Amino acid sequence: MANQTSQIITNLGSFEQRLLEARCRSPKKDLPSTGLITAAVLVPIFEKSGALHVLLTKRSEMVEHHRGEISFPGGKVDLTDPDLKHCALRETSEEVGISPDEVRLIAELDDFYTVATRFHVAPFVGVVPYPYEYRVSVREIAGLVTPPLDVFFDPSRRREDVWMVRGEPITVVSYQWDGHNIWGATARIMQHLVELVES
Repeated sequence: MANQTSQIITNLGSFEQRLLEARCRSPKKDLPSTGLITAAVLVPIFEKSGALHVLLTKRSEMVEHHRGEISFPGGKVDLTDPDLKHCALRETSEEVGISPDEVRLIAELDDFYTVATRFHVAPFVGVVPYPYEYRVSVREIAGLVTPPLDVFFDPSRRREDVWMVRGEPITVVSYQWDGHNIWGATARIMQHLVELVES
C-alpha cells in the first residue's frame, strides 16, 4: 500500500479520482445538529513542487473558539449563507482571502462534532490555487500552516490519546508536523479523508 498511497497523494488527478470513487461507495454521513452550533469548513488542497499540501490556519488568541489551535478555514453558518457550501467558501474568503470562484470543490466529507465546544461541522474538500497571495484576517488568523498531505498518510506521525470528557473516555487523534500539534476535529477530519482515499 505504501507505493500506491504515495502515487495517490503526489498526483492530484489520482487523489481526486480515489476520493470521488470512495465517496460514491460510501455516501456522506449526516449528523443531527439539534442543540449544536452549525459550522462549515474547507479542506483546501494545493499542489506545490509536485506534491500535494493542505492549507491550515493557526487561530489567533482573539477569536471566541479554538484559540491558538490549528484548524481549517471555516466558521459558523450565518443568515447570509444559503447553504453549508456557501458558508465554507465565504469563511475561507474572509479568513485567508481566497475568492470562492477560485476554489474547485471535489467532495463533501462526513459531518463531525467537536467534543468540547459542541459544534456540528460540515467539511468540504476543494482544490485551491498555488502560488497565491493570501490576504489573512489578522483578527482571526495568527498564521498559515501548510503540511504535505502525505503527513496524514504516515502512521508514525499520528497518535491517539484517551481523554476523559464529562466523565466519558474520548479518543483524541493528533498529528505532529514541523513543531505543530494538529489535533481535535481537524485531525479527525484528516483521518477520515485518508481512510476514504485508502479504501
